[in-house]
Amino acid sequence: MIAAALALLLGAPPDAEKLAQEYLRADPARRARIERELAPVDEIAPADVEAWRERLLKWAAKAGDKLRKSGTSYLYDKREKRGKYIVGGSGSGAGGLVLALHGGGAGAGDAGEAAGTFGPIASKFKCVMTAPEVLEKTEKGWTTSGTEPFVLELIEAAKRTWPKIPHDRIYIVGHSMGGYGSWTIGARHADLFAGLGPYAGAPTPYTLNAEPYGEVLGIEDGVLPNVRNVALHVYQSLDDKQVPAAPNVFAMKRVAELKAQYGGYTYRYVEVDGRGHGAPEGGHVRGFEWLYEHARDPRPKRVLWQPVLSYKRMFYWLWWDRPVPGAIVDVEITGENEIRVDLAGHSREGFRLLLDDRLVDLTKDVVVREGGEEVFRGKVPLRLTTMLRTAAEKHDTEMIFPGEVALR
Repeated sequence: MIAAALALLLGAPPDAEKLAQEYLRADPARRARIERELAPVDEIAPADVEAWRERLLKWAAKAGDKLRKSGTSYLYDKREKRGKYIVGGSGSGAGGLVLALHGGGAGAGDAGEAAGTFGPIASKFKCVMTAPEVLEKTEKGWTTSGTEPFVLELIEAAKRTWPKIPHDRIYIVGHSMGGYGSWTIGARHADLFAGLGPYAGAPTPYTLNAEPYGEVLGIEDGVLPNVRNVALHVYQSLDDKQVPAAPNVFAMKRVAELKAQYGGYTYRYVEVDGRGHGAPEGGHVRGFEWLYEHARDPRPKRVLWQPVLSYKRMFYWLWWDRPVPGAIVDVEITGENEIRVDLAGHSREGFRLLLDDRLVDLTKDVVVREGGEEVFRGKVPLRLTTMLRTAAEKHDTEMIFPGEVALR
């Protein structure tokens, strides 16, 4: 750091490559300092974007843990058996990655159940399968006690371990509590996934008088708006006593309404009777066959985002330094180089549009409007720090952006 400061004082350019590699491993405070140190060389030419992208992807692939390529292991602590996961499926991962979430509840649940169910399905589609186990066995084990960040770390580590995994073919599936996890984690992080496959598991409902089996009034925030751009396959038997049908029936009716209002929403809802809490007739493979017809679109022209997590700052090509929980953001490319933003009345401070030449023509002016007011017009500069920030957020071949518009 002292050398970099002296270089700035003496007028010598900073070592951008060295600082970029450090950035990918650094903590947030150090990253902020590196961004300031890179200021003299931050703006880059269009001809340099692809070379920087390739370098960042190469360095990001080394900047973190990798997984064991078969069997059972632990991401965090082998002695205390913390962060358990099981690897199965295809050896190379050329078909993609299947994240298989187990069922269970308070004091119950084992990764082996999901691995046994979904490992053979993953193999059929030449996918690697990783089956994590919740860190604490509770009714909402997939989103409590740090399990949700664990699942995200596992995905990143899998991408580093199997370089052939196409990042546009990552699927999250599960039965029972695993269906709740694939609904909830899948929706909160829909920009990671090609498809969500909840079976006999539902998103958390709001019910009359907060009774577990009361009339469903709504679905918890951060779920239904977020699945506009990801394939969704939901299975529910009407006579299921463990996971009653009402939340999924309500959720899928609301999804149909959102589709009519906003467009998008690719989904298949399979509602049967007489299967109880069991698997669909013929097993889970049929649902996955439908899911696998869909790959992720990393740059949808319209994005709905209802954030609920403070650390989830990036969603597709949107960035919010301090996302407002429960706010529904609606952003759309409405014409050539024209973007409409609706922040539902919230401040624009810290909100950014991440752009590249697959979204807009960066050689021309970009126009951004909110509520009919023009809030930006001009050329979008290409910045190394923007590429670094997006590369560090997640190791993703499709989600490194050179341009950004910071709304004021």
